[in-house]
Amino acid sequence: MAPFTPPVLYTRLPTSTPSPSSFTSPSSSRSSSPFLRGSPIEYPNPLISMTSNKVKRYRIKPIQAFLIISIFALITLPLTFHYRREQVSSYLYFSSGSQYITIDLSTSHIPHASGGLSEHLKIPLTLEARLHYLLSRPALYQWEAELPNRHGCPFYTFSRNTYFFHDGKPEQWEKIDPSEIRRYRSKIVDYLRTVEREGGKLVWDDEMEKHVPVEDRKGIIMTGGEGKTLARLKISLNMLRNVLHTTLPIEVYHFPDELQDQVARAELIDEYDVRLKEVGGKSPNGKSWNIKNSAFLASNFTEFVYMDSDNIPLIDPRTLFDSIEYKQSGSVFWADLNKDHPDNAIFRILGKTCTDDHWPAEAGQLLFDKRGNNGLNLAILHLSNHMMTNPDMYGFLSYGDKDTFRFSFYALGLPYQQAPKIFATTGGYQTQGGDSSLDFCGHSMIQWGLTPLSAKHDPTYHPPPAFLHTILAKHRQNLQPSKLFSHIRRPRLDGISEPLLVRTLYEFTGDCFALTLKGPDGAPDIENSMGDGQGVDMYNLKDILGNGEVWKEVERLSEGFAKINQN
Repeated sequence: MAPFTPPVLYTRLPTSTPSPSSFTSPSSSRSSSPFLRGSPIEYPNPLISMTSNKVKRYRIKPIQAFLIISIFALITLPLTFHYRREQVSSYLYFSSGSQYITIDLSTSHIPHASGGLSEHLKIPLTLEARLHYLLSRPALYQWEAELPNRHGCPFYTFSRNTYFFHDGKPEQWEKIDPSEIRRYRSKIVDYLRTVEREGGKLVWDDEMEKHVPVEDRKGIIMTGGEGKTLARLKISLNMLRNVLHTTLPIEVYHFPDELQDQVARAELIDEYDVRLKEVGGKSPNGKSWNIKNSAFLASNFTEFVYMDSDNIPLIDPRTLFDSIEYKQSGSVFWADLNKDHPDNAIFRILGKTCTDDHWPAEAGQLLFDKRGNNGLNLAILHLSNHMMTNPDMYGFLSYGDKDTFRFSFYALGLPYQQAPKIFATTGGYQTQGGDSSLDFCGHSMIQWGLTPLSAKHDPTYHPPPAFLHTILAKHRQNLQPSKLFSHIRRPRLDGISEPLLVRTLYEFTGDCFALTLKGPDGAPDIENSMGDGQGVDMYNLKDILGNGEVWKEVERLSEGFAKINQN
């Protein structure tokens, strides 16, 4: 399948105006310049020319020396930039303190791993040091943290109050006082110590995979095992094995009261070559997100792709392990549609200020390496498990696994990676009840792929669709198969760190995933154009996937998917 590349109508490069402090005086510039650092320039010995028995001395003046050095620099710097562009960070300014250009613009389309502690704090990358730092953070009342949190996550950008999970929570968050914050932090440490006392490993050690065959150290993890969940799981497994032809081992985790039918078990094993794994801890209230944590910790996979049972892969997941984003931090999470609320007490508990650096993670798929962050990624899984299994403490601070992984990274001050593009809403021109409509209704997510090494210096590269997460479609009845996944709607500029995403409102209306452009279109040929290039575009999914085997399978499986919820 050819990678999807949307029509390139605009090219935006980050621009900024250097602050007065970024300019230095000639003397300070001289001392910090990589070209002028060291001892003063020594002019050449006088040249002596014998003409008519007279000795003439030629001395190079300072201005001439400066011009010679400047010409030499202009000739050699482009070559230096070409061959060492990863290291060259201040090409336009001699002052090493300049903030005008700090990165190679040809890689600006790739988000860098973020969320970790600043290097200037010099906190060692060990579990003891990170927990000590967490315990030492100020424990604040809500009113003390309100100003910085609302500055970092301002209400005037993204809609934060309309997210259903935030309803009625501010009053609860405000009740978390400094003594409660210290209790939360102590519980985190106590839990991790308990895991250690009971023989669990908190930090990755190569000995942990010593007896695991190399071919079994990397694979796919899925969960599910009953009713409609099992039916949707088979659709995804068929795509993986018979269309995408992945050779990765697949583990399917289920609870003890699931997958007891021997015929169903045999079908999964024989038809899709999966390994069935049983874990405990099923929740009585129907939301058993903790099965993911249990699966991740129980699996022998050192590196894995996780997929929900209602998530249909569109590329071989094996390719994701070779992406630039994954290799930067050993984890990748894809964005959800809402943004953090600045008053959520979780930020005070974790000793962190709310920022808009990250979109909350949509955990229907994730990429993970237990060895990441000097082995501390393993502690992330344990800490997330602590949050998931204590709903009385974290139930009103997080919405299940989509938040607990991210909050665990924050707690230990560790970086993680976001996928480079925000999702597109996917569906068709029908209502949630299956009636034809002139209005588009998105009920699923297209989550885009990652950046291969070959596209590292190609800002025009756009990853192809990687996952079709049927997050709302699985709850809809009587949908028309031909309109099930017919169209996608996406921001024209959809980079995860794109500032103009503030003009594209993602929201769940109760029926559909809506994606609305705030203000007029930014295309230059549009009346009353904003002139910034941003807009919301509609595509046929067939045009995005191409008329190949993957699209044909999506067309075919739509019939079976719709029947699962047929009245």
